Amino acid sequence: MRLLLAIALSLAATATWAEPQNSCSNADALGVSRIAEIDTTGGPRFGEQYPGDHLLQAGEVVLTFDDGPFPNDTKAILDALAAQCTKATFFNVGSMAAAYPDLAKEVANQGHTIGSHTWSHANLAWLPQGRAIAQIETAFTVEQRLLGGGVAPFFRFPYLSGPKHLVTYLGTRNIAVFSVDVESMDYRARSPNAIVRRVMGELAKRGKGIILFHDIHAVTAKALPTVLSELKAKGFKVVHLVPKTTLTTLPAYDRPAGHVVAANSSAEPHDPPPVHKHALGHKSQTADELVHASLSQADLTVSP
Repeated sequence: MRLLLAIALSLAATATWAEPQNSCSNADALGVSRIAEIDTTGGPRFGEQYPGDHLLQAGEVVLTFDDGPFPNDTKAILDALAAQCTKATFFNVGSMAAAYPDLAKEVANQGHTIGSHTWSHANLAWLPQGRAIAQIETAFTVEQRLLGGGVAPFFRFPYLSGPKHLVTYLGTRNIAVFSVDVESMDYRARSPNAIVRRVMGELAKRGKGIILFHDIHAVTAKALPTVLSELKAKGFKVVHLVPKTTLTTLPAYDRPAGHVVAANSSAEPHDPPPVHKHALGHKSQTADELVHASLSQADLTVSP
């Protein structure tokens, strides 16, 4: 009893639970079992990498998608989620959101939570602190401008590489850090069935967890309808994460973000979008290279 009370108090410190409004026309849909409102004060951390968060109860899962948005694949994933009347958290790469602003807006308009995954999917452990912070803050500020607000103070490190000094920095910014419990390994999968087996096998062992997918792979989009059906069949419940308060951006990044949004809004439809190596196998591009025409070196390394 004391253990249950301790867990309840721990949960109350970071998340408030609420029942979702049920407007789903599909009576057999997976749906959303509850909404967890996350208090990001002090930068709480969630996922296997940060034990002791007690975010989920047995049988509960959180659906998360990294690296997008990306045409076709993100849209197909949205369709699969809508068919099951369920919700997810999308950790967008800033350059991808800037390249496909209408798609980024569609994800938000469908009621999913939007977090961030840096500007160009850089491994922040390899960057000087100023440039690492610029990767974080530029992405958040661009997304906030593109979407007209509503971006959650939720962050996931690329490659799950979270240097202690940057975790501390995010805490000062009241931004929650999310790791994972179940990796779909979709970026290595050669077939949709491989993703289904991996996810359901890991959940059978763990009994709950934050699941990591990537909305930049066709194989993920093909696998997701079956994954969602299997979650329903096995009795798993989806928890939708939402922030208690939305993100507060830093004024120092307003001008760079404005340049990025303006540059992308005036780009021709046939202009090649920026991509990161995790998406299409291209050599990784730095934030400098991606927005060289609109940002100066000083802009990218500004210290908040």
